[in-house]
Amino acid sequence: VYNSPENRLNFIYEPFTMADTVIPRTFVYDVETRVFDTVWLEVETMGYVEDHERSFALEQVKKGEGEQAVAGKHYIAFDDPLVADYYKIPAGKNTVRFPIILKRDPSLKQQEVTLCVQIGHNENFIPGYEKYQKKIIRVADILMQPKYWDFYASYYFAGKYGKVKHQFMIDATADLGIKMNDDFFYSLVGNPNSVDMGMTDYWFYFFTRKLAAENEARAARGEEPLREAPEPGETEGALVRFTRYER
Repeated sequence: VYNSPENRLNFIYEPFTMADTVIPRTFVYDVETRVFDTVWLEVETMGYVEDHERSFALEQVKKGEGEQAVAGKHYIAFDDPLVADYYKIPAGKNTVRFPIILKRDPSLKQQEVTLCVQIGHNENFIPGYEKYQKKIIRVADILMQPKYWDFYASYYFAGKYGKVKHQFMIDATADLGIKMNDDFFYSLVGNPNSVDMGMTDYWFYFFTRKLAAENEARAARGEEPLREAPEPGETEGALVRFTRYER
């Protein structure tokens, strides 16, 4: 019989993958007047369901050696009255979906920052299973690799990620009103068990044709084919190309 007096809390992750442990989010696709963005997270309790509302604690911890997000500058602090009321488990429930509000600081046009969110301790909850305790949000106002441009996107139509390739895809689809962001890649390969290969084939051939036309135009101007920026130690970057079924 369950009789533990402790109530614990875990983050909920997407089915089939732990990819949402790291969440990239960029303002680069948005009009300049949009200064806030929302990342929705979800937690689940371990313990008894109660008949009253219970607050829970979030905290920021350092992750990696890069620039860390600053509360008030890059996101609304977890104890700010604007958001604090969202961080509660409702009466009679054992899950809740809640927002992390990001801010479009001018510094994000120069570099991305990391916000590592961890479940904290308070009078209502302590952390649950260790591997379900952190979410990492990478925030920028520059191009970032979409979360779902992962193995499946690379394998089925897009090939290896590169910022020049990504910008080319944005430009190639601009007149279609399509954004080359997380939502686009999720629609194609978000569930690896039900990838629509007809659609991935369509986009492979779409971008392959567009790239061929771009390189023809560049050759006519006496320019080299489209390349990525050189990696450290390289004299020239890799050619932009789209591949499928390559590991």
